[in-house]
Amino acid sequence: MKKKEVKYKIINGVIIFITAILFMAGYGNINEIFINTDFFHILTIVLTVIIVHTVKAGRLYLALYGSDIEFINYLKIYCKVTPVSVVFPFKLGEFFRMYCYGHQLMNYLKGIIIVLLDRFMDTTALLTMILLVWSFRGGQITSFVYVLLFFLVFVMLIYFVFPGVYRFWKKYIIKSKATESKLAVLKILDMLNLVYNEITNVTQGRGIILYFMSLIAWVVEIGCIYISNKLSGVETLSEIISEYLTSAMSNLPTTELRQFVFVSGVMLSTTYIVIKVIEMVHERRNDK
Repeated sequence: MKKKEVKYKIINGVIIFITAILFMAGYGNINEIFINTDFFHILTIVLTVIIVHTVKAGRLYLALYGSDIEFINYLKIYCKVTPVSVVFPFKLGEFFRMYCYGHQLMNYLKGIIIVLLDRFMDTTALLTMILLVWSFRGGQITSFVYVLLFFLVFVMLIYFVFPGVYRFWKKYIIKSKATESKLAVLKILDMLNLVYNEITNVTQGRGIILYFMSLIAWVVEIGCIYISNKLSGVETLSEIISEYLTSAMSNLPTTELRQFVFVSGVMLSTTYIVIKVIEMVHERRNDK
């Protein structure tokens, strides 16, 4: 086995072990998470988790379309990295996602871009939901939402103006007298252009679809909260939905979000283990 593969397996094992500890520490008390929750409520959460992760997995697979990655390998990686992503604080698990997809694609730059694009689409859809809920149901929008909205608009602006800026400065530097500093700037411009081209290759013809798939996933999540609380006779639905959406961007999850994360972690981890077991059985049969 190559050293690179051994290193990859060791890093995976360590991260998964840490994730299991964090998951047990944060979500080990099932009675506290599902207090005053009936069977219908739990069933609604399970169905929501299945639908949401089917949509999100499909969104990311669409972003990876054209890459040399088999669906079963993609599904295995998704089920492995997603619990890490939601359990690790401050979105640190996203670095593990980048590493795993980059390793599978044998292109770490593309792995980083794929995950960042996935986060961008998901965050844009989340902000859309927050603004829609605020417009129709009321509620309070935190300053963090405004900052994030400004950041997303700023990123999109940079993306659209970059080609013109790149062409202008590259032409200017090439025509001017060569110096070490100008050559360094030219290398940086070429590197940024490489990143831009990778993003364009992923989003070309798929960008709007990826956004609407993200929006569908959030609509399903909010629909679950709406149905569960409406049947329970809760009157402050707008506040609950606003808190849920806002908590999705923070490290202070609401009870509803903790329930969703718990069920997601259990189902995705179980799916990953089942796939690994099936692969091991299949390999042993082939060896015989």
